[in-house]
Amino acid sequence: MINVIITDDHPVVSNGLKNMLQKQQHITVTAVFANATDLVANIRKTPVDVLILDMKLPDGNGYDTCCTVLKFAPKTRVLVFSNNDTVYQINKMMQAGCMGYLPKNADDSMIVKAIESVYEGQRFLSPSLENALLEEHLRSKNKNQKTTLTKREKEVLELIVKEYTNQEIANQLFLSLSTIEFHRNSLLQKLNVKNTAGLVRVAIQAGLIS
Repeated sequence: MINVIITDDHPVVSNGLKNMLQKQQHITVTAVFANATDLVANIRKTPVDVLILDMKLPDGNGYDTCCTVLKFAPKTRVLVFSNNDTVYQINKMMQAGCMGYLPKNADDSMIVKAIESVYEGQRFLSPSLENALLEEHLRSKNKNQKTTLTKREKEVLELIVKEYTNQEIANQLFLSLSTIEFHRNSLLQKLNVKNTAGLVRVAIQAGLIS
């Protein structure tokens, strides 16, 4: 049997969750609280495996409440149930120690699955939240990925910044004009710009030249 505590200050939400979960043979709701104070005061004396926690309570936020609960009852699996589902907030709550995060528009089957998953020690996110985290991770990875230029590309880039023409760069480096054009095109692709002005701007901003 999975013992569940619900903490949400909206009776419609908490009562709806309680009524739905009471229909599950392997889940029992041991308590319902409307604020963080009552939750913390009773967490050590009320049977609980999974805590369904709203992010916004009248007397506390989800992050502080989660940290306090886990301090007094470290074996509790915290499952956030909230409309406040920004990527920043999800990451913050996961770092605080919560095991799952669900939007309040999740259907009954997903809520039950989330409870079962966190009870078994597995992290759980709704598919929409998983996609949001993945997209943010990929954006961050691409943004922070360092551009690597070859020694020759750096030489060409430095001369471009000094306003040398392709032919002048070829003469300076004792290379053919076609080779310089090849390196210029490679720089445009690597730095994701369209023209010489873009090359100069990115080169200076990113410190790619000495």
